[in-house]
Amino acid sequence: MIIQRLIFVFTLAASIIFYILYPPWISWYLLVLMLLLIPFDLLISLPGMLSVGMTMFAPRALVMGEDGVLAITLTRERSFPVRCIIVKLNVTGDDFVTTCRIKCGGERDSRSEVIIDTSRTGVTSFEVKRIWTVSLIGIFSLPLTGKGREAVLVLPPPVKPVNTVSLQQGTLLRPKPGGGPSDEHDMRDYRQGDPVRSIHWKVSAKFDSLIIREPLEPPPHSRLVHIMKWDETSERDLILGRLMWVSDYLLKWQMPFYVKFGDGVMIAEIKQEPDLIDYLLAVLDHAAHREKTSVSLPTRFTWVFQVDAGIGAGAAAGDDAEVLAGVSALE
Repeated sequence: MIIQRLIFVFTLAASIIFYILYPPWISWYLLVLMLLLIPFDLLISLPGMLSVGMTMFAPRALVMGEDGVLAITLTRERSFPVRCIIVKLNVTGDDFVTTCRIKCGGERDSRSEVIIDTSRTGVTSFEVKRIWTVSLIGIFSLPLTGKGREAVLVLPPPVKPVNTVSLQQGTLLRPKPGGGPSDEHDMRDYRQGDPVRSIHWKVSAKFDSLIIREPLEPPPHSRLVHIMKWDETSERDLILGRLMWVSDYLLKWQMPFYVKFGDGVMIAEIKQEPDLIDYLLAVLDHAAHREKTSVSLPTRFTWVFQVDAGIGAGAAAGDDAEVLAGVSALE
């Protein structure tokens, strides 16, 4: 934008000098043409400058070393020409703050990209500080009102904790109270009081005794993965890596769990990997504002797995597990 303005000013100055030194009509027309470019540039570009906008998109989570970009796309409601839009971004991480300027061309659906640094773990946020659009020739610029923010969670590869012996394997099932539809069933002998509709007549005929087809369901879980806070970057990488391993392990065995970070009051139920990503973004991205929603929590955790950076990380507690006190839920 500055270069275009300098070129225009230099050309205009040259036209004035040419008109002074050579007064014939050619220099006059050249000077008038240069002066008319000023209102022409504004009039032809102003509708497009007022209707142009932008969108930002970034992946929610990346693994260290993985390629990722923040995409900035130009959006336009009208087909009037503009030269470009310029976006100034604040880039913030756990231990750094910087700014960058991105230029997005004036073509419809023009796209520019910012490479995301995945050499360190934690949350990196990209927040729009200022946006302005540039006219077709580049003489004028107009600030735009608009905000945008994207946060990216960079995670280390999974790291197996030292002590995983006490981790459960598989899901224990229990009879479903009141019966009803279920994906899992068990066969057992008929007991007095069982509903007749639960009798499996084909199996009963084969064994010459009444056999019940009993629906099963997993019991309400009270598992908690407690993430300890870190003091150094190396501890952060190790703790997050161990957390990802424990989460992958539990979810592989279809065992949902609750998660809590440090001494904070936010707790979430993790049923699939995106739930954990949402929670980590909520507790690690301090500048974000997220609403809390209530979920049903057990009055006491009977199984707690602690994830920290120590040699004994991953020690699990049983009946003496932590009692919930003043803990709110985040979904």
